[in-house]
Amino acid sequence: MRGALVLTGLSAAAYAATFPPLGFAALAWVALVPFLTAIVRMTPGRAAVLGAWWFLVVGIGVAWWLPRMISGYFELPAVVGWGGLLVVALGLGSTYSALFAAWIAWAARRRPVAPLVVAAGWGVYELARARLLIGNPWALTAYSQVHFTRLSQLADATGPYGVGMLVAAVNAVLASLVVPELRGRRPVLSAAIVALALAGTWLYGSWRLGQTFTTGEPVRVAVVQGSVERGFRWRPEYARLGVDRYLALTRDAAAARPQLVVWPETAVSFYLQEATPQRDAVLTGTRDLGVDLILGGPHYEYERARTVYHNSVFVVHDGRVAGRYDKMHLLPLAEEGVPGHLLHRETSFSPGSATGVLTASGAHVGGFLCWEAMYPELVRRFALAGADLLVNLSNDAWFGETAPARHHLDIASVRAIENRRYLVRATATGFSAVVDPHGRVVAQSGFGTTDVLTHPVWLSHTLTPYQRFGDGAAWLAVAAVVAAAIRRLAGAHA
Repeated sequence: MRGALVLTGLSAAAYAATFPPLGFAALAWVALVPFLTAIVRMTPGRAAVLGAWWFLVVGIGVAWWLPRMISGYFELPAVVGWGGLLVVALGLGSTYSALFAAWIAWAARRRPVAPLVVAAGWGVYELARARLLIGNPWALTAYSQVHFTRLSQLADATGPYGVGMLVAAVNAVLASLVVPELRGRRPVLSAAIVALALAGTWLYGSWRLGQTFTTGEPVRVAVVQGSVERGFRWRPEYARLGVDRYLALTRDAAAARPQLVVWPETAVSFYLQEATPQRDAVLTGTRDLGVDLILGGPHYEYERARTVYHNSVFVVHDGRVAGRYDKMHLLPLAEEGVPGHLLHRETSFSPGSATGVLTASGAHVGGFLCWEAMYPELVRRFALAGADLLVNLSNDAWFGETAPARHHLDIASVRAIENRRYLVRATATGFSAVVDPHGRVVAQSGFGTTDVLTHPVWLSHTLTPYQRFGDGAAWLAVAAVVAAAIRRLAGAHA
């Protein structure tokens, strides 16, 4: 067992190294080999322990910054932050990796497990981790591969899960060279199918990279990154500080003649529905510049004799608020579920109820906030509702590090591929970016700096396979895992 723990730890460390700050993406194609080798000859119970250990090490490797973020956000001792990391790693990750490992061990004790079955199991594991309960899509395999441009084009057909399954299949083939239990009944055929899938993905990516998904005239966009100190977010003096800085940067950007200006999440901390000097400065300032503005801020409304607060995206057009989207997928504890005085604002937010499409500068905008970019099924709904441009507002200042901010941008970039839309990403402190429909970053800000990006974007009405079928590839993997389990149970009773 000791050797298996070492192998599993090495596998987890290699997997974590595929993400920022190291970003050794090629390691993903071999990182799972030691893990698969370790679990396949274990009892299901011991394999589950190894699976839990694997994700615990991965969690520390990809979220080492989380304890400081938690303690800083809630102004709590550092030990509480480390406790939060353990809760997230064990509760929202290790449970699923333990089940995956136990299932592989159980299946291998009854008959050899083919690499494609391992890949299907990995797809089920990632789907469960991303979708069940709160969902923890951070560090899915596909997000380590986003800079392998030809490979990542597969996401417009399968979402992130197809890329992850392909990587897992290659790992399983390599592991089968060491352990016969992973060769299946026809090892040569299995390896040939995986090789063909890899080649087919490469050819598909080359074909997609040669296509243009946009139409019409470009929309000139300016992305404003104000980099206002995070501690000022809910202080009264921040209201004026933030507005002054963002308006000054917007006036600087006016030389590029933008049609659409984008400010980040919580760019303003006051309510745009209330007549205040700060509100008037935003409305009149952008009207005088002749631009439409998309920005993030709070909103409230009255519902059944109580006040409900939202974290929202607004469109300002011609000196008035012309549209609003209320964030649907709230961050637990940070945005909901705790008393407001712990968050330095009035109250917790409530989720919105609809993926409304906003209109700005002739574009139909799917505007979503912060970690909503991690949920492909949510962003897909904007495209299906008619969005021809994606806009992601975020405030990554609380990360406090470049690595998680970089990873957050990588995740958002896959949403551009899945929907073949330009994605404009505005963050408070970086990384702000413009991403093209192939997932390539064509303009990017620095981190922790005041910055303005100006870049043209084109609108797209492309209907992708992912938009049509959603996570169909992952659900096919679920069916394959169920079928494999039934075959083994049937064989045991024969």
